[in-house]
Amino acid sequence: MKSLINTILSLSLLVLLSGCSGFLDKYPHGKWTSHNYDIDGETSDIPYDALIEGELQSAYNNQHIYGICLGIAGMHSITTDDAEKGSTATDISSAIPLKAHTYDAGNGIIRGYYSGWYTIINYVNRAMKYVSVAEEYNKVPADVLNYQKAQCYALRAHAYFRLIQAYGAVSYVDHVLEQSESTPTRSEPETVYPILLQQLEWSVPYLKTRLENQTEGTFGKITKNGALALMAKIQLYRKNWEEAYDLTEQIITSGDNDLSTPFEKIFTEEYEFGPESVWEDNAVYDKLNAIYTSPNSQWAQIQGFRGTPNNGWGANGPSKALREAMKDDPRYSSTVLAEGDVVDGIVCKPGANQPNPYFNRKVYASAAEKAALGRNNAQGQWINIRYIRYSDVILMNAEAACESGNMTEALNKLEMVRSRARGGDPSALLRITTTDQSELRKAIHQERRFELAMELERYFDLVRWGEASTEITGFVEGKHELFPIPQKEIDASNGILTQNPGY
Repeated sequence: MKSLINTILSLSLLVLLSGCSGFLDKYPHGKWTSHNYDIDGETSDIPYDALIEGELQSAYNNQHIYGICLGIAGMHSITTDDAEKGSTATDISSAIPLKAHTYDAGNGIIRGYYSGWYTIINYVNRAMKYVSVAEEYNKVPADVLNYQKAQCYALRAHAYFRLIQAYGAVSYVDHVLEQSESTPTRSEPETVYPILLQQLEWSVPYLKTRLENQTEGTFGKITKNGALALMAKIQLYRKNWEEAYDLTEQIITSGDNDLSTPFEKIFTEEYEFGPESVWEDNAVYDKLNAIYTSPNSQWAQIQGFRGTPNNGWGANGPSKALREAMKDDPRYSSTVLAEGDVVDGIVCKPGANQPNPYFNRKVYASAAEKAALGRNNAQGQWINIRYIRYSDVILMNAEAACESGNMTEALNKLEMVRSRARGGDPSALLRITTTDQSELRKAIHQERRFELAMELERYFDLVRWGEASTEITGFVEGKHELFPIPQKEIDASNGILTQNPGY
């Protein structure tokens, strides 16, 4: 399922904004003067809602910029023992030290990821400046403005959550910095998290449901459950189990998401923004009609099968450790793509000089999808990033229940995910029945490993569980829990930004 309405809206906004170029050129962008708002009771013709929407769309689109796509593959997955760098030995060379845990503050992937999320924050802050003026001068209907403001809060909270995950203390910026302002010093997570939670809580009533977005064709817009899931993740990382449980329960009981999508179809175009979707990036590549999101998404291209079929660069492939652990799991064939597998009538054959001839099946660009809309050579640039899936929410709920001592609920939620994974074969996975907290905790951790393999969770799951030093080769306690602040960012701040321990 793919709607182009969102992209068409984006293109329309570009036209609209270009029509305002005189205003944008004549008066400083983001500066409010008597010339660009109603100061004497006259009606301004500045389309603030369109200006806000334009900045918002840029923030949405930047969820799949190259730096973020490569950063997720490299920092969230290749860093673990579940994935290999993949591709040829020398390709994507900046991922080599990520795998070996010999990276430093000059690593290009680490810097691209850092700057990518701050780019999103900058777009949101620009949108919020328009919001503040529109609020003050009553230029946009309240319901429209509240919806836009809610999306701003949620997008910015997501960016800060990912930055805190990776780098710990962050430079928190909630407005457009003036030329005279210095880079703010880093704020600890426990200073920033309450701000994010408060803004997300405010946003939930004004956001739409997934089904409402479906009806309106506004795919990719943040949903109520998306904001709740982000709140739940923050509370899970803070080990606030009851809060995480309550937030995930709200999602489960909302009826807006479910586990009805077969596992092997979750990552197909047909099921984009389907019941599994809680927070999903929207990538559009329609060469036939010359409609694309900008910038083009390289999420699938970076990881796609390298060889025959020619789907990408082959990065982030499943490791021997993951393959052996998952070999009897029904999700294996939908997770791992290997030499000799036949897909779409094609015998998969890796290209030359690839040490790991195994690939991430979750980003496979099918022949039918490639043939549609003139995309035969696009290498999956229409494939969305599933930032938060519904099964992730269910497993967060199970973990929170287990850690709170509610073994019955933990078992029930764990079984929901395993039941879907069986694919209709009741003998495929034995039902977990243990009520021993330690054993159940281990089962939940393994379920997250298999269900969410090579997605966004493994590295940071292991870090927050305190298991990284035993599960990741080369991991150094007291250092690798966080990635280094890019040295170029420290230099650009004139030393205001400080470095993480060990770098």
